[in-house]
Amino acid sequence: MKVSDHNQKVLEKFAAMMVARMEEMKASEWKKGWIARTYGGGPVNVEGRSYSGGNAFMLMLDSSMNDYEWPIYCTLKQLNRLGCHVNKGATSMPVIFWDYQYIGPYDWKITPEQYRSLDSEAQKLYRLSGFLKSYNVFNIDQTNFFEKQPEKAAAVTKRFNKPCEASDSKGMYENASIDSMLSAQSWICPIELSKTQNAFYSPGSDSITVPEKRRFKQGRKKADVFRDGMEFYATLLHEMVHSTGTPERLNRNTGKRFGDNLYAKEELVAELGAARVGQELGFDKRILDNNAAYLDGWISSLKQEPKFILSLMGDVDKASRMILEKLAA
Repeated sequence: MKVSDHNQKVLEKFAAMMVARMEEMKASEWKKGWIARTYGGGPVNVEGRSYSGGNAFMLMLDSSMNDYEWPIYCTLKQLNRLGCHVNKGATSMPVIFWDYQYIGPYDWKITPEQYRSLDSEAQKLYRLSGFLKSYNVFNIDQTNFFEKQPEKAAAVTKRFNKPCEASDSKGMYENASIDSMLSAQSWICPIELSKTQNAFYSPGSDSITVPEKRRFKQGRKKADVFRDGMEFYATLLHEMVHSTGTPERLNRNTGKRFGDNLYAKEELVAELGAARVGQELGFDKRILDNNAAYLDGWISSLKQEPKFILSLMGDVDKASRMILEKLAA
């Protein structure tokens, strides 16, 4: 895959953001969450349209790292149309997407529309080629959007749910949609709540095992006990992401043994996928203790090859969408 110099810099920016967050987590002895605050929904533009793919995670991370009130973004063109402006000195955030063209004899390039207008014999002379493109957006906190468009601002912020404050009889956070899925055993594979302390996905039996929720209760203070409940759901989501990667599902190359590069990447996919789903459901996810050992390897991979983030975020998006669609069914 060929990446232009401009888009190489975009990927380097994304990689640097991920590295910065991982190094923060490492310095906090893994207590800091991946996003570090909850919004109760994924990032959208000022019209309420959701961002997808790796952009959803990176914009959520950008919102958190800059302490923006809402993960709502807009282009300069959208702002101008609404009679708004960007605050002086504001720095934009890139959004990436794939575009396509067809390449034929003598490297002649045509658009998908032009390709469709060709007869079947002529089409055989062309091959589809994807290329990365990007554009810039600003968070609405970097603009006068609230001042100029109060009604529109109220409408778009309404889509975000306040973080859930529901708790069970032990004071632990509870999530109704995941609890319902567990009760109905409606996930793509069986989930067993175990009396052991181990959580894992078994490819051989195509099943998930996680400790019972009560076994996650470690804190003494009310806020800590509540957070312990989130760790139960986050751990379960991590294993659910693993279960999406089988050949008949999303067909990820997950590695064969502990410690190899593909195994390490799969662990990062599971971590970020669980964090992405948790954000949509209204809670953040801390790094799992047994994944702390991978952190330096993840940081090294991102620094050495920023394009690594493209395949990583593609896998995260597919797995998280699969889970969210199932929970919404």
